[in-house]
Amino acid sequence: MNGFDGALAILGVIIGSYVVGVNDAKIILSAGIGVSFAMGISGAWGAFMAEKAQRVKNIKELEHAMFTDLKNSIIDRASIVAVLWVALVDALSPIITALITLSPFLLAFYNILPLGDAMMASIILNLAVLFALGLFLGRVSKSSKFKQGILMVLAGTVTLLFLLLLELEF
Repeated sequence: MNGFDGALAILGVIIGSYVVGVNDAKIILSAGIGVSFAMGISGAWGAFMAEKAQRVKNIKELEHAMFTDLKNSIIDRASIVAVLWVALVDALSPIITALITLSPFLLAFYNILPLGDAMMASIILNLAVLFALGLFLGRVSKSSKFKQGILMVLAGTVTLLFLLLLELEF
């Protein structure tokens, strides 16, 4: 989910930059990386707190049912590891999706690619990332991977169109 949120947030940065006429790849890269790292920290922190609370509750219920203290047990240690893994995945997801999506702006920053082409390539990459996330979601849910991919791309397209409509208001 955090990868999905990160992809849509970066799409917002890209289209927002286009709408207000940003013509400097460094600004788009800085804003995009800033957003992705903020989302990564937010995701890690939120996931850590929520997951830890749930696992503490589960262990207490298990202790109550078993009439024993599980402190420093394999279950307790596994719970800590699981909490850390969930937080790490939630931290890295938006950062990875952002770096993939923002990569064309690195080429624009080094004058290898015109900024307009970088924007178009970035939007295409963003939609491809969303499609890949949908494929993964379809695989996990054992439902139609293609349908899930299209639904994720649809979310990106709706976001894109909504933000472009804002251009008409400015």
